[in-house]
Amino acid sequence: MCRSQKLLAGAAALIALAVAMRAEATSDPTALCQKTIVQQLFKYEKTHLKSHIKCLDGENKGVFAGPCPDAAAAAKIALTDSKVRARIALKCTLPEITTLGYRADCAYEAATAGREGQCAALPVTTPDEFAACLTCWKGAEASELIALLYASHASEVCGGSLDEGSPVCSDLDCTTPLPEQHDLGDTAENDCQRAISKAGVLYTLKRQKPLEKCLLIGGTKASCLADPVLQLKLAKAETQKQTVIKNKCGNRAPSATTTFCCKCGTGNQCMVIADRATCAGTAGCTVQEGKSCDGGTLKCVPGPHTITWWDNCPENDTCPGTTLTTLDDLIACVDTSADAIVDELLALQFPTSYPAATASPDATPTVTPTPP
Repeated sequence: MCRSQKLLAGAAALIALAVAMRAEATSDPTALCQKTIVQQLFKYEKTHLKSHIKCLDGENKGVFAGPCPDAAAAAKIALTDSKVRARIALKCTLPEITTLGYRADCAYEAATAGREGQCAALPVTTPDEFAACLTCWKGAEASELIALLYASHASEVCGGSLDEGSPVCSDLDCTTPLPEQHDLGDTAENDCQRAISKAGVLYTLKRQKPLEKCLLIGGTKASCLADPVLQLKLAKAETQKQTVIKNKCGNRAPSATTTFCCKCGTGNQCMVIADRATCAGTAGCTVQEGKSCDGGTLKCVPGPHTITWWDNCPENDTCPGTTLTTLDDLIACVDTSADAIVDELLALQFPTSYPAATASPDATPTVTPTPP
């Protein structure tokens, strides 16, 4: 057999195997339950992330007053949550959930405070409660990603706290110094921010989706990450992320503190004022982002080319975290942070084939249904 025939035969065998495994998954109730869990949670995550992006982009431009998510975004997320839970409850039974290796409780992390504590305390005695448990953890991780990407609104996104006490987010590891919390306006800096959030979310989803597909057909964490075809897809997603951010951000450097000019009266006159709130509250004055007030001429002049972001990468085992001084540093931080969050989400969804990087709380007994 010639080389081309061998390649064709090999490809045909792989296709046949994949078709057979899909057919088996369709006929096996437990496999169908796993597939439903993964697909529905991906749908919830996508809705959660994109609803926040739409709201925060509008808030930065002054279209929405904030805080985000606004009523429309919150309603969309809640509706998706109810549909996802109903679908999982329809396709899964408690014995199937147990067979797949999921916990009998919701304590996927040893958390007692904040949103993670709320998730960990949820009961798991019915398929609907199980689905609510997983969407709770999904939402906390997704909110953490949004807070990391939208550094200028991190506190708002996480309900005023970025540590373990956050009522909304999984905790960010390193958040000192906290970037200035303010709207960016309809500016070039905001164009850069939109690119960072869009590229970061798309990269997260494009990394997660092919890994989920690989795991659903029987792959493990090690085998999926080593798959050459999957590696090409992940490399493409990485390149797209870098391209989108660099196209809109130019050579902007991340900085927790950025400049503004308080323009007052006619012409380009300005006042040297300490903070944006004081400027905005002064009659006849407006905040101009990306500029500074020259103390000699009292004119607004271009400021440093920066983006309001973290000085240190928040997702890090030890604080203060990796120092960020260039746009390439920022992109690398988005990369490692998204990878870490995807790992946590996959460990949640595939407890046996994609083990968590750190040990979860002690094992719990088999799920026991609530008596009628």
